[in-house]
Formats: sequence, structure tokens, C-alpha cells
Amino acid sequence: MKAILRPTLSSLLVIGFALILLFLGLFAEVFDSRTEEVNLAQIYANPIPVIELQSLKSLRMTNKQGVFVLENTHPEGNVEGPWQMVEPQALKVKADVIPKILDALNVIRVRNFHPLEPINITSFSLDNPTLTLNFATTKNKSYEIKMGLINPIDNSSYLSLSSQNQIYQIDPIEITLESYDLAQLVESRVLAINPDSLASLELYSAKGLEIKLLKKEDLWVDQNGLNLEIGKVKKYFERLEDLKSFSILTNLTGEQQKFMETAIATPVFTLKLISSQGVRSYFVSEIKNGIPGMNLAKSNFYALSSEEKNSFVLIEKDQLKSFTIDSADLK
Repeated sequence: MKAILRPTLSSLLVIGFALILLFLGLFAEVFDSRTEEVNLAQIYANPIPVIELQSLKSLRMTNKQGVFVLENTHPEGNVEGPWQMVEPQALKVKADVIPKILDALNVIRVRNFHPLEPINITSFSLDNPTLTLNFATTKNKSYEIKMGLINPIDNSSYLSLSSQNQIYQIDPIEITLESYDLAQLVESRVLAINPDSLASLELYSAKGLEIKLLKKEDLWVDQNGLNLEIGKVKKYFERLEDLKSFSILTNLTGEQQKFMETAIATPVFTLKLISSQGVRSYFVSEIKNGIPGMNLAKSNFYALSSEEKNSFVLIEKDQLKSFTIDSADLK
């Protein structure tokens, strides 16, 4: 009788296995962490909020060539601009630059994604990115996009976005922004002026105020409140935009920088533009007998600088006609 009731080894194994399954079932029920169904289409969609970037105030681009700060002169932030570079040089941005950047960001293809963790940030060179784009929109939103290294094995790159907690492995973007320099970003023309965004323009010479243009609704008046002909005012803005540089100064020595700052401190013309974006001033000074230690084809010319006085473009004397104006010429 005792032998009949004694459990066999196989019976014990079956009972033990059943107890384990029961325990696991209870554990899963108690500690069930129900996760939402993953939307793979959403994960692999383009993370860049390109729609939000259709109304921009500024773009700061940092790559291996340096830091470039671009400002939009359009009052409503339309990406067509025109755009003005304010660092490192005061120059007009090429018309197709910003649309090309946004078009490239709009077609990003995501291959994979990784957690935004320190080890991944370092592994994918996002702590030392090859490209950083800082967008500021007219709705006071900002977005920072960083591009890491390009993987030569599978020709992919890595991207992080300030509003996301993922690192995205992507196909390299269609334009090589990481190597863009001044020549690819700007024209030889100096100023980008949008009359629609201007509230006032002031031009000073060494003698003082030469002319002041003020916008009153859809009309322009001078400093005396006299109405000006809109067509003639527009032509004057076009003249200012035709101002071209024959050379851009870069990599100045300490002595050369000091020389240029001293020269700009006594301008022959000061142009002040007041717009919805704020106030920006430009200074034009005469340079006699060249710049120390610099071999230039011309010895007498003029230099233009913005208020920061940390960059300079050179213009020829005949370009000064863009500044000479009298309010009587605009009536």
C-alpha cells in the first residue's frame, strides 16, 4: 500500500513544473506593465518638425568651417527672406540657401533609433557634432538639430533633436552642410533689405543726419514729415541692396583686427535699419594705404562692418553712391 502512494520522480517533476507555471502566471498578473502598442510608422517617420520651420526668425549654423548666424528680414518669417548674415560677416545670404536646407531636412529617412543616453551620445559623436542647426521661429520656439558622425560601413549618419529623447540613425542628408563655408552661403552683395519689415531708415555722414525715412502705414515720410514717392523710396532700397563687396576679410591677426576697429570707429557713413526684428547698424570707413601685413590689389578703398565690429567687407569708392541721397530726390 505504501509503495502505491509513494510519488515517482516523473510525478514530482510534473507537479513542480505546474507550480512554476502557476507562480509565473500570478507574477505576470500582479506586475503586469502593459505597454502601448508601438507605432513603427511613427517611429521611423521624419522627426524634424519641418512645418514648424516654415516661419523663421533666425538660423545659427555651426560646422567645421565655423559659426554662421543668419537673420530673416521678412516680417512674417517666410523662408524666402531675404536673409542677412550677421556673423561672421555682414553679407546677403543666397536666395536658395534656406529653402535648400529645409528641403533636405524634409526628406530625411530614418533607419533606426537609439535611446538618448550618454554612451550613445558619445559613440555617435553627438557630443562633438559635425553640424549643429539652431532654428528660432516667429512663434518663439527653438529647435536644435545635431548631426553626428557618418558611418562609412553602411553610409548612415546620426541625428538628435532638442525636442526628442531619441537618437535617429538616418541616411546622410542630401547637402553637405557640415562643410558649408562663406562662399556657399552668401552673395557678394552686402545688405538684405525688406521694405515690408522696415519701420525706419537713418543715414548719417560725418556731418550728422543726412536723411531719415519713416514708414507711416503704407506711406513713407522724411524727417520733416513730408510724404515721399513710394516708387522712388523703393528704388533707393534697391540701390542699397546693390552694394557689393570686392573682398571679405578673414583670419585677421591681432594687429590687423585692431587696425580695422580703429578705422571703423570714425565712419564716413552710418546706416541704421529699424525693423520688426530690431535695430541694426552698419558703418563705412575709408581705408588709406592698405591694411598692415595684407597684400591687396588696391591701397585705397572702404570697409563696411556691422555694429559688432568683428568682421569686415571691403568695397570700392564708386560703391558709395549707394549711400548718397537727399530727401528731395525721393519726392
